[in-house]
Amino acid sequence: MTVKKLPEGFDWKAITPEDSPRTPMDVHADPVHQRLSTADLKAGDDCYDFESPVYDYSTGIEAATTKHFHLSEVASTKPVALIFGSYT
Repeated sequence: MTVKKLPEGFDWKAITPEDSPRTPMDVHADPVHQRLSTADLKAGDDCYDFESPVYDYSTGIEAATTKHFHLSEVASTKPVALIFGSYT
């Protein structure tokens, strides 16, 4: 297993609380973190099911509906692509 290293000159103290029991280097070296940060799925594997409320934005305002999205229901009938990102 390859241990990921922080970029040269990275100031980890600037983002770590003084009372933190672990540094970013400790976290990156942890085998549990390594497994979580490396996908072990391949095409055709079952998806992890999750449920999420469905909202209506047709008026430009978020409005809750009584519907819920279940990934397993959708994935059982057609391919699904999940895209995670930040828009900040």
